[in-house]
Amino acid sequence: MKITGIKNERPFYYFEEISKIPRGSGNERKIAEYIEDLAKKRGLYCLRDEANNVFIKKSASSGRENESTVMLQAHTDMVCEKNIGKVHDFENDAIELIQEGNILRANNTTLGADDGFGVAIMLAILEDDSISRPPLEFLFTSSEEIGLVGANKFDYSHVSAKEMINLDSAEENTVIIGCCGGMRTELELPVKYQKTDTPSHKITIKGLVGGHSGEDIDRGRLNAHILMGKVLNSIKCEVDFTVSYISGGDKDNAIPRECEAVISANQDLTAAFDTARKLALGEVKAKEDASLTVTLEQFECDNTLTKEDTENLLEILSLPNAVLSYRTTPPIMPSISRNLARIRTEDSKIKVGFSSRAYTACDIQKSTDELDKLANKIGASTYHHEGYPSWQDDATSPLVLKYQSAYSEATGKKTEPTLIHAGLECGVITSRVKGLSAISVGANVRDLHTPKEEMEIDSMDRIYDTVIKFLSK
Repeated sequence: MKITGIKNERPFYYFEEISKIPRGSGNERKIAEYIEDLAKKRGLYCLRDEANNVFIKKSASSGRENESTVMLQAHTDMVCEKNIGKVHDFENDAIELIQEGNILRANNTTLGADDGFGVAIMLAILEDDSISRPPLEFLFTSSEEIGLVGANKFDYSHVSAKEMINLDSAEENTVIIGCCGGMRTELELPVKYQKTDTPSHKITIKGLVGGHSGEDIDRGRLNAHILMGKVLNSIKCEVDFTVSYISGGDKDNAIPRECEAVISANQDLTAAFDTARKLALGEVKAKEDASLTVTLEQFECDNTLTKEDTENLLEILSLPNAVLSYRTTPPIMPSISRNLARIRTEDSKIKVGFSSRAYTACDIQKSTDELDKLANKIGASTYHHEGYPSWQDDATSPLVLKYQSAYSEATGKKTEPTLIHAGLECGVITSRVKGLSAISVGANVRDLHTPKEEMEIDSMDRIYDTVIKFLSK
């Protein structure tokens, strides 16, 4: 499709082009080759490393050669989520773009505006020799969505920039000057099965909106796994059962939208399930979750977990989740959060994935310590990995003030510094490049990491204008 009603044609041309290239996390080779090819065709210095990070240098416009270098940075990968029933192969298929007035979305999949808009803006600037600019560096990183992998693997000895604009924010009218750190945890619970001839039923939770496990964690959106825990615990108050199977969620940085569990019980489940279903529907607080459904159906199953393993699973599903504490100083926002993201029944183990976020290493430790404590109690194991640092710059730094001025001149509006309860590559990069000042900015993108993801088209236009104005100063 051709995006219409735009001011700046080239950024949207590149957004359309990269939407044709499958670029889920870990599958960035083709998008890296595409960017590398564009740079080489223009005769620019270009480095692509084994992690499929791409680093490009572009000289200053005439008369600005002696100015300090500015780096633009974005990540090439996207979260791959689709609605049930949607046939889409993220390894091979293009994203099907749909424009509805000023809104751009995809056909029942994630859009990839996170961080496709940033990549597209950088490619448009990379090709345009008419822009007044200081020396520029462009860093396109890989696998950001699965733990800032590319940013952690890049060799920063190539970087000479003293200022960096990260194009990975989802709110146009803010300048992000700090982000939380994070840690992922894999918990494995060994389980035993026993033969059963008792009736089995499958409980399915669907219709939740999910969302970004950092930016949306305080919006009252339900976590399908935690909700399943409440449903099962409610049923257990009236009917004894064992769990045979449970599965839900996919990405560690997405609030899970769906979960299913198979349980075996000697008693009739109808009344107990009706009570549990009403309880679940009563949990809905966010209007986006209004499509929640909780269903019960007969299911054939001849194996089930022991009672002990069932109790251990229910303990996992009863862990404190979402916002664990709030900041006490402005901006008031989550200070510590945890997302029970994935759960799978595999052979003789139940595997569970968590992500913890906080602004200090000590608070991250509090969350992972609680997971370790539970694991020790129920005979499970934990593996903590892909940690990343927090980051905070000065709200009155020259970089922040310059960007605010450029935004005001380009749009006639104001933009304010703030923090974000999510991980950004700024934390990794500023820890590796001493003396580098950074900000993160971006277009208005909503419902990230879900098939409802959408971007305001004119917002991307304004961010492009702002970055061009910033570079011209």
